[in-house]
Amino acid sequence: MPGLSYERYGLTGNPFRDLATENLDDVTIFHVNQDVDQSLQAIREEVFDKENRAVIALIGELGAGKTERLRLTHAEAKERQAFTVYFDLTEKTPSVLRGLAAEFGRAAKDSGLIRAFGGPSWVRPMAGLEKLKEDKYEPAEAGKIIARALNESAPSFLLLNDLHNLIESREVDAFVKVLQEVANGIKPGVLVMFSCYTTYLPWLSVNHPAFAQRINRTFLLTRMKDDEAALLLAKKMLVKRVVEDLDPTFPFDAEAVHVLNDACGGNPRRLLELADLVIEYAVAHRAYRVDPEIVQAVLSARRTADTVVPKITPAQPPQEPPASGTSSRSLSMSAAPVPNYRESDAQ
Repeated sequence: MPGLSYERYGLTGNPFRDLATENLDDVTIFHVNQDVDQSLQAIREEVFDKENRAVIALIGELGAGKTERLRLTHAEAKERQAFTVYFDLTEKTPSVLRGLAAEFGRAAKDSGLIRAFGGPSWVRPMAGLEKLKEDKYEPAEAGKIIARALNESAPSFLLLNDLHNLIESREVDAFVKVLQEVANGIKPGVLVMFSCYTTYLPWLSVNHPAFAQRINRTFLLTRMKDDEAALLLAKKMLVKRVVEDLDPTFPFDAEAVHVLNDACGGNPRRLLELADLVIEYAVAHRAYRVDPEIVQAVLSARRTADTVVPKITPAQPPQEPPASGTSSRSLSMSAAPVPNYRESDAQ
């Protein structure tokens, strides 16, 4: 679709085509605050002031904003010159501890802690963790090294993305014990925060209760309200605006935003994915505005094509991808009831 096709909406192109916000500046620009963000900000301020320490779990379905909030914390810490280690855990991460130790080394260099004639006392033992020949190690000792690095660099932040992928690793038991030791050893001025699917915490409570009990706060990322969805759409469109004095959500009217948000179950990622399809459809049909009829037409077309979009409804939220090939470590919660993880203190 030619870029000029969007001129009728005062846009230079499709603002929803690029969903990725890997750049820390972009994360800050496009983030929409929800109730949970006020609580997270209060915790971060206590850490910056070295008044408290915390282990935080961010839980929610795919696309709910877990990674975004880790990156927001990373961006704020970087702006305030606090020591920060951000680590993505994927199903293909070959060695979790070695990978994390490498991130500590990079963070030390980026923050200027390592100089020509030396660095912090924890750098050498951390480098030793990075050079481990195999995945067998002493978890307690490794956890003490990491906690020491965080304490000596405070205010400091350890941010672990998609911790549920740890289930696929051979290190799952050892690395959780590392985190348990880290939680035991950190002092005021340190925040450890990780993201995971909602189903992971009950699994953790059953299989590693000692670490689960050390989680201070758990935040469930809930669905966006319509006004929050409208603000997210407006922020994404702002970077493509060429005409001023337009309604920030134009060409979407309020009812269209409601239908979009309802169809996506209030999930930010799926909202943008569907908005991408809707605005493409509106341009192709030379519609002046995006109204509920336009949205319903797109939903109907996708339903006919039997794709994922029509299945995204509040009544049928998409299932979180289960761990595969790990029957002994299944995410099935048949062994324990699933707690109601609303924003609350962990027990």
